[in-house]
Amino acid sequence: MTNKINIPFQLIAKRLFVFVFVLGATFSSFSSFAQDEDKGINYSARLDTNVIVIGDQINLLLSVEQPKGLKIEFPAFKDSIPSGVEIIQQNPQDTIPMEDGQIKVNKNFLITSFDDGVHKMNPFEFKIHEDNLMKIIRTDTLLLGVKTFEIDTSKANFDIVMPIHTPIAFAEIAPWLFGGLFAVALIVLLILYLRKRKKNQPLFVKVKPAEPAHVIALRKLDEIKSQKLWETGKVKEFHSELTDTIRFYLDERFELSTIESTTDEILAAVKSVDQQSEWHVNLKEVLERADLAKFAKFTPLQDENELSLKYAYKIIETTIIEVIPEEEKAKEETAVDDARKKE
Repeated sequence: MTNKINIPFQLIAKRLFVFVFVLGATFSSFSSFAQDEDKGINYSARLDTNVIVIGDQINLLLSVEQPKGLKIEFPAFKDSIPSGVEIIQQNPQDTIPMEDGQIKVNKNFLITSFDDGVHKMNPFEFKIHEDNLMKIIRTDTLLLGVKTFEIDTSKANFDIVMPIHTPIAFAEIAPWLFGGLFAVALIVLLILYLRKRKKNQPLFVKVKPAEPAHVIALRKLDEIKSQKLWETGKVKEFHSELTDTIRFYLDERFELSTIESTTDEILAAVKSVDQQSEWHVNLKEVLERADLAKFAKFTPLQDENELSLKYAYKIIETTIIEVIPEEEKAKEETAVDDARKKE
């Protein structure tokens, strides 16, 4: 037994009308052009196309070529054009100067329609204001055909196809993986910090140099002395390397942290750990001369550069801690023990 599908006559007529319109629109213009010869005005309304699928978006461009001093008011719309056409976005008027002294004013509308059929857009009105008078000029009517999707009712219904299961890519899990590792690292650091804080210990232990600080510093001063940077015009580099060496030595010798400190801060720090004032004076002179050379564009004399180097040696030699070799230290301890036994 064959099932017959009854299609209403009105639907057939409507689709036939849309088909005829679309066929005719294919060979027609999408624009309406006109002019006012008395005022030297050309005006138009133009569509990107006059046939769209329901929900598609196209541009409606209103344009006027006019004398520069003439005031022309464009049509004003809010959310829709009174013809079943909705406005998605409207841009401000754009004025373009032309070669003949006139100007061209454009206003663009992004439009769409969700009703199938043929939509008749009434003429767009432009108002000319001149000498307390108003004149209205109108474009021609524009037609917009809206096609809907055809549904084949002769085919049977079918189940919705479920999404295809694809393997998980590394790029999908990478953010979660690295994020998890980062969170674990933060938790471990927090636990270590709390434990160290409870025992009043620093989180990161500073590794002591393999050689004594004064040995490293004196070797570096010997290198600076042999380079004689100030004689080749590298005065700032000379004083930078010299003060960096002194800062390193002071930090290691007195367990300070002066790398990012100012001159006044360094002097205050060394005064708090060593009350001797003899080498403090030399340190102050070296640091202040270096500040002038590095930041004040001051060029010390050759004798002054050599004096800074001499004071750097003197600072280190004055504050060296005498290191007793392990063998001598053991002998001294044995002698002390023997003396105690005899007593």
